[in-house]
Amino acid sequence: MSLRVLIIDDDVRIAEIHRRYVEKTEGFEVVGIANTLEDAQLQLDVLEPDLMLLDIFFPEGNGLEFLKQARLHGKRVDVIPITAAKEVHLFNEALHGGVFDYILKPVVLSRFQTTLQRYRQTKNQLSKIEQLDQLEVDRALHAGSSSNLHESQELPKGIDGLTLEKVRQVFSSQQDLRLTSEEVASHIGASRTTVRRYLEFLVSQTILDVDVNYGGVGRPERRYFLRGAHLS
Repeated sequence: MSLRVLIIDDDVRIAEIHRRYVEKTEGFEVVGIANTLEDAQLQLDVLEPDLMLLDIFFPEGNGLEFLKQARLHGKRVDVIPITAAKEVHLFNEALHGGVFDYILKPVVLSRFQTTLQRYRQTKNQLSKIEQLDQLEVDRALHAGSSSNLHESQELPKGIDGLTLEKVRQVFSSQQDLRLTSEEVASHIGASRTTVRRYLEFLVSQTILDVDVNYGGVGRPERRYFLRGAHLS
């Protein structure tokens, strides 16, 4: 299901550019474009978007004040300001309003898409879990840069941060499946023995669960899956 985006910018041409950028980004759809804060309020009430791309400067008011009022009225919408405002106090005010990111104009497509992909990844991760641990918090707050987080953590001997992230990404894309170590190994191009070490580490960190099948002849089959995933 695509995430629903409302674009709020008083410049019609800029709003159209942002619309095209959103449409170039997988997993998102534009449900509305507002060029005034009054129209933005109407569309926010009716469309109930997941995400607002919000300018700050409007002839009739301030986008951050609009955000503040939306919060006061209990609007559960995520916000990314896209603005020419470079003043530090406005950036701080945006952070206090709970924005996901802050993008300066003119917008670079790659930067724009990176932010939206990181936002989508965060939403997906949070939708798959019922209770947080510190690793889940780190993944949610630093989605897209988790490999750097792993490198900064003290990992046990034999566990490399980049390989660990590759293994985790397999389960992010296969979130409803139970996978053997052989299947994961085929995804990342590593040996089954190596992958098994990483899988067991993720189990120890309560990120993965494992199901052991004792049926048939030979060794029991271990299948790994994301903790909290809804399996059929």
